[in-house]
Amino acid sequence: MRFFHNAPIIIVTVAFLVIAAITGVGQLLTSRLVHSAHEGDYELMRDAFVSQLKSFEDEAASDAELVANVASVRKAFAARDRAALQAETIPMFKVIEAKYAMDQAAFHTPPGVTFLRLHAPDKFGDDQTPYRPMLSEAQHEKALRKGTAITKNGPAIFAIVPVLDDKGQFVGTFEMGLEFGPVLKDLKTAYGIEGAVYFEEKTLREIATDIEPEVMIPKNRFGKYMRYYATHPELMSTLVGDKDVDITEGRRYERMASRAPWGVHVLPVYNYANKQIGVVALATSFAADKSAAGRALVWQMLAGLVGIVIVGGAVIISIRGLLLAPLSSLTERMKELASGAEARPADPAEDYCDELRVLADCYEKLRGKRS
Repeated sequence: MRFFHNAPIIIVTVAFLVIAAITGVGQLLTSRLVHSAHEGDYELMRDAFVSQLKSFEDEAASDAELVANVASVRKAFAARDRAALQAETIPMFKVIEAKYAMDQAAFHTPPGVTFLRLHAPDKFGDDQTPYRPMLSEAQHEKALRKGTAITKNGPAIFAIVPVLDDKGQFVGTFEMGLEFGPVLKDLKTAYGIEGAVYFEEKTLREIATDIEPEVMIPKNRFGKYMRYYATHPELMSTLVGDKDVDITEGRRYERMASRAPWGVHVLPVYNYANKQIGVVALATSFAADKSAAGRALVWQMLAGLVGIVIVGGAVIISIRGLLLAPLSSLTERMKELASGAEARPADPAEDYCDELRVLADCYEKLRGKRS
């Protein structure tokens, strides 16, 4: 084995493997950081949705309490004066609807019969207890109840409050609710999260008889669910399919749409009785994370390549320039001296490293004796 040729190759190869290993470890750490960031994005989507849902429930409860505690409203409801109650509450409802997106409001008499719908005053007298456990419980317990329910006008987030007359006697309940559209719109505005909500088609057809006709169309059907609302219907159709919404617990996955990766979190939606009535799909773009990871990989590979070049250059300069080249010159002179030919003097001492100067001195002594 010739040290002159093989030693630098071995050293450069080892350096290449070490730098490649370091680059690989760096890429692995980057990948894990991206994965951890994505897990955080999934948690953010879930927590933001839950928080937003609770916020709207609280807002509905606050607005319902405000209306139910107006003295003239309580008086008209206790007297079962529908015309007077309508005159008192319709103006308030229109203001609340415009300001807080509350689109459903109704008074109910025991055990759960609609007395007045502020959003549809001409429809009243129907008993909702068979399909609205939250209303039945609010009537029975004479207490505040909040949650998701499906009514004749469709799915919504409701808050039901008791209404008392001037003597403190229970006379019925008042509820306010809003659809899921504002919830998902606010998530998109605040966090850039796209969303879609789906409800069981069978339940919608049985209960939500006054739902908008454009909801119950074939393109909105996903398995046993109908897509009720979406912030970006085309995008969500790409990200969520029939099998994706067929869940009983939360599911996370990543999918490409419009040449960009998206993280999707699908969560079950329950009514007040803790029965699953639908699912909500939330999606956030991972394009920025993937792009950053790609740039990090390029920079790591570039840094590794530069490192290999620098190490290789340092090896060639140090070993060949400082050790092998002077040693080769001194070896030639030794061969001349050993063969009996005229021996040339060694190169100046400053051309040799400390380790070779001893050998050069010995050569000069031998050459001097020969002379």
